[in-house]
Amino acid sequence: MTKTEKGSRKAAFSFLEANTGAPLPGLAASAANRIPRWLLILIVLLYIGHGLFYRDPWRGDDMLGLALARTTAEGLMRGDFSLLLLPQLGDLAWNQQGPLWTAVLGIFMLPAYFWAAMTASPVPIHLLDDLARIPVALAMALGFVAIWKAADRFARRREAQPVDPLGLGPQASAFGKTLGDCALLLTIAALGLVYPLHQLGTTSIEILLQALLLWALATAAETPKRSGIQVALIVVASLLTHGIGLALTQIIAVACVLLWVQPFQRIRRAFVFRWLLVGSGLVALWTLMACFMLPFSRISQWWLGGISGWWLMDQSIAEHTIVGSIEPWLRESLWRWWPMWPIAIFGLLSVRHIRLSRAPHWSVPLILATVSILLGLLGPSHWEVHHFAPMIPLAMIAAFGLLSLPRPIVNLVDWFAVALFTAAGSFVWFYWTALNFGFPATLAAKVPLRAPGIAGTANFYEIAIGLLATVAWIALVLWRIQRAEARLWRPVALSSGGVLLLWSLLTTLWLPAIDRIQGQRVLAESLERGWQQAAAAKPAIESRAACVRLSERSHAVNAMAVAISRLPLSSDPQCLWKLGVAGEVVQESDIASSTLQWRIVWQSSAEDRPGRQRILLLERAP
Repeated sequence: MTKTEKGSRKAAFSFLEANTGAPLPGLAASAANRIPRWLLILIVLLYIGHGLFYRDPWRGDDMLGLALARTTAEGLMRGDFSLLLLPQLGDLAWNQQGPLWTAVLGIFMLPAYFWAAMTASPVPIHLLDDLARIPVALAMALGFVAIWKAADRFARRREAQPVDPLGLGPQASAFGKTLGDCALLLTIAALGLVYPLHQLGTTSIEILLQALLLWALATAAETPKRSGIQVALIVVASLLTHGIGLALTQIIAVACVLLWVQPFQRIRRAFVFRWLLVGSGLVALWTLMACFMLPFSRISQWWLGGISGWWLMDQSIAEHTIVGSIEPWLRESLWRWWPMWPIAIFGLLSVRHIRLSRAPHWSVPLILATVSILLGLLGPSHWEVHHFAPMIPLAMIAAFGLLSLPRPIVNLVDWFAVALFTAAGSFVWFYWTALNFGFPATLAAKVPLRAPGIAGTANFYEIAIGLLATVAWIALVLWRIQRAEARLWRPVALSSGGVLLLWSLLTTLWLPAIDRIQGQRVLAESLERGWQQAAAAKPAIESRAACVRLSERSHAVNAMAVAISRLPLSSDPQCLWKLGVAGEVVQESDIASSTLQWRIVWQSSAEDRPGRQRILLLERAP
């Protein structure tokens, strides 16, 4: 064997030289068969349904989303429609996101409030939570449809079609549907997406808007006028949902596409005119309505809050703080974007010799992903557009990257999925047996430390779901090993199936423990009892003072109190009580002296918040 065949650097990386000028040879494309429709729909339904309903809201974006939505719903019941224009957390202004998503969640809560008003009964908080999750399920479902349609439309373009002189490849429609299946499976397979996607934060609507943007751009060359209007609606929805960061990212990305990608250069005039006209008109309409219903200072506060920190960019660059922020982001993205990023990288390497400006199926998602990453790293920290906004473009790039993926990378992705999800699934089962049967003993001894107050609650439902998921995973692994026919989506079948397996096990077998660790229901109930005892000791107080003021130091505490408690919350300085936080190392005497005229009447225990700050209920001293 010659040196060129074995041992040289060129031979070691020879697999990168294949198919650099063409998307896919016809013989390889002939294996691009679709997933059965019923199976794909079942996967999507299982992915959406598990872990979304019938559980406690978890701390973080889940709790914050419920708090903002509940504030909006209660404001609408009082006739305060200004909350549809700018969000609030209780009585406090909230400038970190727009009002659209919280308004949608709040509107879905209204039937529970109407029923409570008709029956003169308290509103069940768990019902509010489940009603607010209906839009999340709809956003996920529509987002998956948009991802599939965007990949399908891009794959049907002439530039994306396989070089097929013998006519052995698939038809454009079959090729597009197969790429749509691959993009959808890659999105489901993303390790870091499943948890935030099932929360009441803006992740689900952010994914939907990014997918809709790609879909609109995929059809822009043929229908520029309609696509210009669609992109304007998407950008305005991003502004009024996620805030200025996502909208600015989309504006810059679309501008780069129009300036650089050739098929879009020809339609710039018709596209841009409608894009700017509709977009600026909608923003102006929203601003006028907000000025009519809200003080101008409140509106300017929202705009300034959305761009706060941007003017510190030059100083941050000078101090090299941005370089320091890249390392943790990159470390998190390695697992958050797996298995998209290795497939996308090898896909881009395979087409590095072609002009990407003439290949919109590569260049458009590449621009969207690049702009999201750069603007997220360079912009204010609260924009956070570099975490989830690049995932849909990356899924699109990775779907086309599957066409030329080297076998070593296929094996790496597959065996990593087998090792990771088999080990994780086994650990979930071991924990469940330790919790319910005390075996293995070592793990059973650690359960009370990790989840205090949890007892075994084995039932037929969780056992059946767990066994079905495990058997399905074993069958999928055996199918992947034994199946001989080539399928374009085979390299991601194990990854998407593994995510579905692990998420199903976690949200059935582990759900009580997750609710105890990530939820705050026990803490909220303890806080309510503490306030009721304090209020019972002061029967003769003015109605204006019979309220609990929100914390000045912790949005998380405020979100918990607004979302899942029945405390009479207010921002009135005359309130007799207020919420506070303190570090575990701070002594009660120090807290009392630092709070001057306030004294502690209740505080959370270490069992309620292990390893976190204590929550305090303070009472104004006489």
